[in-house]
Amino acid sequence: MRFVAVQEPTGSWTVFDTASEEPAELAGRVLIGLTLHEAHRLTAVVNDEAGCGETKGCGEHPAL
Repeated sequence: MRFVAVQEPTGSWTVFDTASEEPAELAGRVLIGLTLHEAHRLTAVVNDEAGCGETKGCGEHPAL
């Protein structure tokens, strides 16, 4: 998976882009300061948009 949910020391969550080694962005929003539920949901969304899945590789998505 290209995008993973990572818990920050503050207890909030970030969706991390393993390709760029930076927080992911979606629709102009940096995906930091999230709840666990938001992080899991948004991780699935950005992985889906990037063409990533558990059984297939990741394609490049120009907006991500």
